[in-house]
Amino acid sequence: MHRPHHLFIDDVLDAYLVGAFLDVMDMEDVTSDPSSPPLLHLMSPKQQVRWLNEISLRIIDNLKLNELSSVNEPRDNLLALNAEDDQLKALKQEDIYKCPLSNRTYTCKQVSWFKKHLKKLHWTFHTVSTDVKATNAVQHVLFMSLLFRDTMDSYKMGDGERILRNAYFEWLFDSSVKHTKYELWLWRMISYVISILGVEDSFEYLWNMTVNLKGGIYNNIPNDNCVELQVNNIKRELATQGANKSYQSAKNICMTTQVVDAIREQLVRTSKTVRSRRERPVVDKTNDIVHMVKFLRQQGPVKDLAWKRYSSFKDPIKCIDADELHIWINRQKTIASILM
Repeated sequence: MHRPHHLFIDDVLDAYLVGAFLDVMDMEDVTSDPSSPPLLHLMSPKQQVRWLNEISLRIIDNLKLNELSSVNEPRDNLLALNAEDDQLKALKQEDIYKCPLSNRTYTCKQVSWFKKHLKKLHWTFHTVSTDVKATNAVQHVLFMSLLFRDTMDSYKMGDGERILRNAYFEWLFDSSVKHTKYELWLWRMISYVISILGVEDSFEYLWNMTVNLKGGIYNNIPNDNCVELQVNNIKRELATQGANKSYQSAKNICMTTQVVDAIREQLVRTSKTVRSRRERPVVDKTNDIVHMVKFLRQQGPVKDLAWKRYSSFKDPIKCIDADELHIWINRQKTIASILM
């Protein structure tokens, strides 16, 4: 995501969260006092953290961001479809499907005919509902914004558990909007951790999704970004050779780039050289967010806000075609079984 878009989403999310906090605490604006002010100065650090957690949960409830019915629906559909597949496999003998009631047989290539036979005479197959009602787009955008912020934070902290947990939601969203590249990438990442790798390798994979190039907390970056940085460094070194570059020179650069960077860092550290700033200065956006909060609260309580322009918005996850996704998952399982 481009940085301006990222910052805009962050500002909008902060404005809605602050507005919801003011509603929960019964405050007129950010400068007024709450009706029941907490005595934070008398609390211990643990009590302050507990109070913040309670307020956070109340804000989440207020904005209705903890309702996961949209996730439960495709899950239930997939579970039902998987159960039907298991029942069909139980009727399979070698490469032949046999109906236990009529003794009719079908080959593996005729499995669709076998299903039609069962549906017509014996079984009632699970039917996926295609009736999707309009939902509040604001709640969906806020949920996605929180998911995005938490994912960014988990990568910076190198928190593999959160990265994996958020990957489930991200995979569902990518599946709903047909973003096949990231859908497949996230599917394989999840599969490696929970299915393909052993316990030890899975643990290593989970906690080595990021790399820290600067040291310290909150300075981790995804491994993919690290590879891109290294590739750009190699390209930059190759460009300095002009027409003299060759396969051997490229190989030497690949072997020495990291070593040279490490030596440079060591020299800077030992000589106490002043480092050039690579980070952007922190911008105080308080005034912008305060103005956004005022605008939002003029429309009424934040929890009830809706965008009229998107009154017909439908939750993408609820629009997932469970039958199509079930077929896609089975195909990925087949590919994995062949390659393993």
